[in-house]
Amino acid sequence: MKILLVHSGADLYGASRSCQRLAARLHADGHGVTVVLPSGGPLRDDLHRRGVDVRVREGLSLLDRRSFRTTRGRLTLPLRVIRSTAFLCGMIRRSRPDLVHCNTATVFLCGGLAARLCGLPHVWHVREDFGDFPTLWRLYRPLIQALADRIVCVSEFATGQFGDGPIRQKLRVLHNGFPREEFAPVSAARMRAFRRTYSLNGAPLVALIGRVNTFRKGQLGFVEAAHSLSSEFPNARFLLVGSPFPGNESHLEQVRRRIRELRVERSVVYTGDVDDIQAVYQTADIVVQASDMPEGFPGVVVEAMACGKPVVGTQLGGTLEQIVDGETGLLIEPGKPAALADAIGRLLRDVELRQRMGENGRRRFLERFEFERFYARMLDIYRGLLGA
Repeated sequence: MKILLVHSGADLYGASRSCQRLAARLHADGHGVTVVLPSGGPLRDDLHRRGVDVRVREGLSLLDRRSFRTTRGRLTLPLRVIRSTAFLCGMIRRSRPDLVHCNTATVFLCGGLAARLCGLPHVWHVREDFGDFPTLWRLYRPLIQALADRIVCVSEFATGQFGDGPIRQKLRVLHNGFPREEFAPVSAARMRAFRRTYSLNGAPLVALIGRVNTFRKGQLGFVEAAHSLSSEFPNARFLLVGSPFPGNESHLEQVRRRIRELRVERSVVYTGDVDDIQAVYQTADIVVQASDMPEGFPGVVVEAMACGKPVVGTQLGGTLEQIVDGETGLLIEPGKPAALADAIGRLLRDVELRQRMGENGRRRFLERFEFERFYARMLDIYRGLLGA
């Protein structure tokens, strides 16, 4: 098969990691795959190293907040759709793929339009929750239905936003897959190097990993929880791992300001992006997913489970399909720093509970979220559309 895979970013977070894993495996298995990205960045560099064909289309039509912040952004979006569609049509004519796969719903219309104009099947991957954009979603949902032959949703939660009707025939639930070999134990030297870099010594570590976004990711609540726990656990360190999306640097300033106000500079450690992310997971004692808004399928939860770590997560979105409360981790109400502190404190006090939940999480990862399961089903979706 030959796949044209269109993606909305060039970082190595969440959806981009899924794009990386799928494209690399397709290429390794001898399938033709070309990935279109909106810019250069870590994802492009990684795929190049793996031998995957990558094309950059500056100005790719994307549905993001920056497109709607200014009048100019809103007015130029239709033009970006037209130009991006023309670019993809040209690529299709030259490389003759068998189908087009848009890896996120924020790839706005161009992939579906190009597939329709060129007579190709189109897979649209929906990872996002549009619940906080109800007017936009009412307009966008019928366009997705019209332009997609298959709508792959990362969770049952994500399918719920489509409602009932004929569109259900196009929906497929496919949880993201994570290759087990990525989560093999790291060396003691790598773990020591990570601790040494951030002066963590032998402290218990609680890590929140992800984009710094105070509206969605819960970093401020995490800082509040750290403050609540700092007197009982003075040696514990609460790690904020990740960086803000370009243009959202004010979110990081909010977090840093709150750290200073609560005087928890010693307890809360901001690392920014960390090259050796596996060392972070494997060195951490507890991983936290503190999102205040639903996420389709937060990868941090499964990656922590794959490393045998207990996870504290909020009772929202796809997280409810990942964590088994009381078995692989603890579920709490969103936006409740006191509940987050209680859950973290319970795990800090009980080493055996942490170990048992971590082991249960690792088993659940292997049974439900390992990459081979995902990959086989994705190939089945492709073949079903191609009649193979």
